[in-house]
Amino acid sequence: MSPALVLVLALARPAPALELGGHARPTLLVGASARPPGRETLDEMWRRGILPPDQSRWSPADEALLLKIRAAEPAALALFRRRYGTARPWTVRASAGSLAPDLLTKAGYRKFEFLLAQDAISYFQNKGADAKWVFRLTDWEGKPLFDGSGLLTDEGVSVYRRARRGLRVFWRGPGGRVYGTRRPPAPGSTENP
Repeated sequence: MSPALVLVLALARPAPALELGGHARPTLLVGASARPPGRETLDEMWRRGILPPDQSRWSPADEALLLKIRAAEPAALALFRRRYGTARPWTVRASAGSLAPDLLTKAGYRKFEFLLAQDAISYFQNKGADAKWVFRLTDWEGKPLFDGSGLLTDEGVSVYRRARRGLRVFWRGPGGRVYGTRRPPAPGSTENP
């Protein structure tokens, strides 16, 4: 058995819980190959399609995209399985022969962004926003919910997710009309929604 496989199998077992509820720090097996720092990140970027296989360095934008993909992965995979019955076209195996869950690819993340924006557009229209003005909606502080390409901004994702959960959230139309999941505060009120 290869040292890498031994390491994966050893780390796959549940670690014993410590007295205070924490887990013991995993230890490397003797003989496990030491990889240079950042190599795991580079491998992950290649697998997810963030970087081409012949590129060995990444930019801060690539790293930011990786973090966004990791954060969106559970919701994206759940959406794909719910909507299409599978997430397979938008995922890749963590590594050959690995028992780890599949990884969301860059293409899968882009598809998720598109589907999320489409769902948000429908939601905001159902809440009274006119179709021709939906891309000009802003959050309570005036930050746009959609970017120039029709995808949700970070603020837009936050407002949409809060609204879908039924939490108290407000957004504004281009004419200043206030929409929300609750009755909006009275004009001139100092109440912060």
